[in-house]
Amino acid sequence: MNDRNKANAKLAGQYFGLTLWLIISLLPPVILLAAAFNETAMFRSPLALLTLRDFTLNNFSVAFNAGDFWFYFRNSVIIAVASVIISVAVCVPMAYGLNKLRPKIRGALSFAILAMRFLPHVVLALPLFLIFVDLGLSGSRTGLLFAHLAIHIPFAVWMMVGFFENVPKEMEEAAIVDGCGPWKLFWSISLPVVRPGLNALAILIFIMSWNEYLFALFLAGSDAQPLTVGITRFMGGVEAGAQYGVIAAYASLIVLPVIIFALLANRYIVTGMTAGAVKG
Repeated sequence: MNDRNKANAKLAGQYFGLTLWLIISLLPPVILLAAAFNETAMFRSPLALLTLRDFTLNNFSVAFNAGDFWFYFRNSVIIAVASVIISVAVCVPMAYGLNKLRPKIRGALSFAILAMRFLPHVVLALPLFLIFVDLGLSGSRTGLLFAHLAIHIPFAVWMMVGFFENVPKEMEEAAIVDGCGPWKLFWSISLPVVRPGLNALAILIFIMSWNEYLFALFLAGSDAQPLTVGITRFMGGVEAGAQYGVIAAYASLIVLPVIIFALLANRYIVTGMTAGAVKG
């Protein structure tokens, strides 16, 4: 076998592996969507689900009406959007300030901030609940928002410190020589350079807030619960069994906005991550 044939065989193997990986990755969401359109999704084989033998749209009707979909959707949007706005407003100046410290101090503080992410969320749920009870925020959207910020801001600061490190020092020094003050240096010089990373960060925070479940389950009251908790009303109990078709329809409706958002914002995520991976 000559070199050309070896290269073609290697390329064919790579395509086969990628195709297999794509099929395995897409199989769960495809089965979920198929179950959402089946009248009896329980105890059905994946092949039977994919053939849509008992096709129905009733599962989506029940999810919208009996599931109060729009009520939970509103809570999810409010929490996710507010998390993005506040996290970005807090973490960007903080990360910029940390980047101006000496490397050893910056590294130690960045690690200390990131260490908050090392704790499992379930460990933080009870202390946060007790704090919110004392502050009168228990069960409210504001309390749930603060819980999200507690896990998003450390991650956001750590991530943005890396992006600010990529701002060329020569650019900042030239701006200072030209009489640029601290605020203008931040707003007009450094911030435009890290904007791709900022876009990627905002997208990631939105997705993490949208998908968050544990804090929503423990800390949100009936008026503040998002979609990830709303789906549990169809899980059933001792007497009533779980409504698997409705659960699949509800889950599809939860995932759909994130998928659309990720597809539309994919360019910003890739650009932001690439910008943060290369030292300026």
